[in-house]
Amino acid sequence: MINVLVLGVGGNVSQGIIKALKKSRMELCIIGACISPFSAGLYMCDEACLSPYAADDDFMAWLIDLCNKRKVDIILTGVEEIIKKIAEHIHELCCQTHSVFVSSSYEQLLIGQDKYLTAQWLKENKCNYPQYCILEDKAAVKEFIEKVEFPFIAKPRCGKSSKGIHMVYNDIQLKQIEHLQNYVLEEYIGDNNSEYTVGCYCDRNGILVDMIIMHRMLNKGTTIWAEIVDNEKIRREAEKICMAFNPRGPLNIQMRLDATGNPVCFELNVRFSGTTAIRANFGFCDVEAMIREYVFEESIEPCFHIISGEVYRYDEEMYLLGNAAKDMQHKNKIVNMNKFQVSYGSLDCT
Repeated sequence: MINVLVLGVGGNVSQGIIKALKKSRMELCIIGACISPFSAGLYMCDEACLSPYAADDDFMAWLIDLCNKRKVDIILTGVEEIIKKIAEHIHELCCQTHSVFVSSSYEQLLIGQDKYLTAQWLKENKCNYPQYCILEDKAAVKEFIEKVEFPFIAKPRCGKSSKGIHMVYNDIQLKQIEHLQNYVLEEYIGDNNSEYTVGCYCDRNGILVDMIIMHRMLNKGTTIWAEIVDNEKIRREAEKICMAFNPRGPLNIQMRLDATGNPVCFELNVRFSGTTAIRANFGFCDVEAMIREYVFEESIEPCFHIISGEVYRYDEEMYLLGNAAKDMQHKNKIVNMNKFQVSYGSLDCT
């Protein structure tokens, strides 16, 4: 039995990790943790507990204590703040526990979490990139406008999903946002029908094992429809990015096709993706691969056999019978989740 700790299970990425774990044929005990007792992901796990925020001073001490008490074999999460915090203190974790945590370097995480640094890295490594500049740099903005036609995009440098994004259609709208801090202006590539997400998995040596390409539609930054495709231009560009970036584990590359049909990367997620569970159902099992590679130290080739198809994402309900959330709130843990009879979709009231 492998003990897997999934952190930040209130978020859709960590919930996708849980779904991918449950789909695997490995014998696992899934331990979930989140800051709130009202996080649905807690009740998807075998055991669960509340956690401090990653920014809290006691987060690493809490994590190390939990890993030792529950004999955690591997830690997984889709929350960028948690990934960065653990990566920053990875030596401490390795010295004081036997738990495995896999991520790219702290410096690579900083590149992926900052839209300006991402565009700068793409340019420096001769990959396709959107024209860009920092909003606070007035000289750079003037030069940017001379190169790029309206509309273009204003994004928070370290934003998530579609939060804080502004489409800028004219000088008046640009004037209205010029006071914003820590924003980057980016060339608007393609349209809403030309977006692709590329899931890549690289082994412990940074070598690309496989990738999955999905053409997708979004709603508020979340994939609501996707289709597995095989696009040679996208594949070559993703391979080029992986070779230059040299990541460890998952790398999610977001691209759009420009007017000439060339793929342009505009975002690097140096972590598992919000479509992790979808990818696992189409044969791209990167979560299972990480466990097999780093815990079992065995071949991960069987984890990647991609099939074609499409997916639609829709809302679903979770029903808990009993006092699961109250127990979580007052006792700070639940060991046997089965007693709450978690059900999805509907309740049998007979």
